[in-house]
Amino acid sequence: MQNTRPAPTPLPSGYYPMKHTGPIDHALQKRFQIVIGSLLYLMLGTRPDITFAVTQLARHTANPSPDHLSKALYICRYLVGTQDYALIYKGESRLGVYACTDSDWASNPEDRRLQTGYFITVAGGAFSWVSKAQRTVALSSTEAKYMALSDCARQCV
Repeated sequence: MQNTRPAPTPLPSGYYPMKHTGPIDHALQKRFQIVIGSLLYLMLGTRPDITFAVTQLARHTANPSPDHLSKALYICRYLVGTQDYALIYKGESRLGVYACTDSDWASNPEDRRLQTGYFITVAGGAFSWVSKAQRTVALSSTEAKYMALSDCARQCV
């Protein structure tokens, strides 16, 4: 992947992975699971910037399509271009705990569940981050924001 052209973002703008309903291609499934497993390992340990993209694709490991695999490799292309990114903690900066959260109301066209995410930093570096689909359907964007704030506040406490 060193000689490939880097991607500017973890996923193309406006892309949403749709469920594959065709027969399972076991060779494709195995390759996709290997790539997604590696990306999950990176995401959990050091790369909060790919969390949303990886969790969107990880939902399709049981029956991936060739499009899902190409988007997983697209994330790898993004990583090639951003391999110098790092989490840096600045203890001398006296920056305290900082939390940021957001939600995307009814963005999933299949079940209309919201996507929520947050990250928490200390000393200028992220130490906790999440991107996930909520378990319940929000009836308004305000309710979606409150759900996201509740998750983030629970983690902060």
